[in-house]
Amino acid sequence: KQWYQRRVAITAGRKGKKILESRESLIVENDKKTIILKGASTSGIVNDVLADLFKVRRQNSAMMNQNNPFLPFEDSAPLCELMKKKDASLFVFGSHNKKRPHNLVFGRTFDGKILDMIEFGVTNFKKLSQFKSTKVPLGAKPCLIFNGDVFEKFPDWGIIQNFFCDFFCTTKTSSINLQGLEYVISISAVEPDNLLIRSYEVNMKKSGADSPYVELVEIGVSLDLKLRRSQFAPADIRKHALKVPKAAKIGKTKNITHDMAGTKLATVHMTKQNIQEMPQSKMKGSSKKREAKVEGAVKKAKVEKVESSPDVEEEAMETS
Repeated sequence: KQWYQRRVAITAGRKGKKILESRESLIVENDKKTIILKGASTSGIVNDVLADLFKVRRQNSAMMNQNNPFLPFEDSAPLCELMKKKDASLFVFGSHNKKRPHNLVFGRTFDGKILDMIEFGVTNFKKLSQFKSTKVPLGAKPCLIFNGDVFEKFPDWGIIQNFFCDFFCTTKTSSINLQGLEYVISISAVEPDNLLIRSYEVNMKKSGADSPYVELVEIGVSLDLKLRRSQFAPADIRKHALKVPKAAKIGKTKNITHDMAGTKLATVHMTKQNIQEMPQSKMKGSSKKREAKVEGAVKKAKVEKVESSPDVEEEAMETS
């Protein structure tokens, strides 16, 4: 991930500075672009494979029709320059010669330099035109399925798995609608070095139960590959490429949790309260006028009691 900020070179004009700023790394990455290009010599199988991959990735890809005398493993500078010009981070390079027939090189770059390259040989291939027409719309987000424990056993195959996630899923999604799941890509690793790629259309039919009956219909791309060479970045460069900036990290909010139903629950911490000092609401019967009337009645009763006290003593003496 190209996240760190670099200084923009001072240019003579405003337009040149604007172009350089648009090429600067972003905190939140945009959709990754792929360029598909041919080598100095290609075969019919390689041309068909590149054309079908372009149809699958038409939304964020560019097809280069002219031949390019590039040798990615020997000299990657011309290829990096072309990718920088096209503002792309993924590439597929097809070539054909006697030593490496029907050759495909998948790769990605970081900071204008090659990060990973994987070279495969095509052993079996079926064109999209050999399958029945499909209803999968252009740009449909696929569901990737990786089969085989090779991806977990060997670190290099784990990087290959990560690369195909970048290649087929360029747009990140935060939620999935199961009714809109129409496209599945299955990638199977077969020891020692074979890779099988299959694509399916998802058809949901009535099953008489709550969950529908799911049927997978193969629609292509159908591709069998054999691993030949690979070139991966060192551990320090890969760590730098995968580093996430602080601005992009989502911090954990304290004292907020969610229950199983998704309801947000919050914990509020308050200081110790003194009930005696808390303001209390006054009742309607305890108004000032009411209090004044009560006080007046009490005073009047006291005065009457004092005035009547001598008469009571005289009556008591007479009776005695």
